[in-house]
Amino acid sequence: MVLEYFEGIMQWIFLLVQTYGPLSVFVAVIIEEVFVPIPSPLVIMGASFILIPAGISIGEALTQIFFLIVIPASIASTIGSFFVYFIGYYGGKATVTRFEKFLGFGWKDVEKTEKRFKDTRKTWITITVLRAIPFFPIALVSLTSGVLRLNKWKYALSTLIGSIPRTFILAFMGWSLGSTYTSFATQLNILENIIAVSIIICVAYVLYAFRHKYMHHFRRNH
Repeated sequence: MVLEYFEGIMQWIFLLVQTYGPLSVFVAVIIEEVFVPIPSPLVIMGASFILIPAGISIGEALTQIFFLIVIPASIASTIGSFFVYFIGYYGGKATVTRFEKFLGFGWKDVEKTEKRFKDTRKTWITITVLRAIPFFPIALVSLTSGVLRLNKWKYALSTLIGSIPRTFILAFMGWSLGSTYTSFATQLNILENIIAVSIIICVAYVLYAFRHKYMHHFRRNH
């Protein structure tokens, strides 16, 4: 039932792209960012397959990919990412407070951590790089940035810069692979989900297993 529902959404998205072109790419990526379960590689690669003619030269393809796919998709990805960012921004405090005993730290500790990471160049470079990796779960980047309440404008800039190479790579792959892009996009999405689950499990384990040691060290240094 759920699978059929998302397949219906994907069919509607591709029909939208086929009918309205670059503007629909913007709308499609916004939808993909808001509805996290929709495979992000499939949207970009599918849009490229539909909009970029198969018989043109690589130079022409790269130019069209940049203007028809990369620009609208990168802007849309940046705007759409704030949906998950604000979930972390406004929901993070309630979640940490509720599970404080399990986590071994409270919201005040998060605020102290936030001050350490908020304006460092390393933080913004990390966000940019993670957003640029085609198979990295970008929703986790947005959620973590929101929980830590990172500067919205700097987050937006880092997300935009990182989204450009990500969408460019996916769009080029969608054009070069042709009709076989769906199989590759599905594999990328599976890899993305595996990475996301692995990160969540590892973080949960570390927080649980070392929460007392972490808190002792954290309070001693603050």
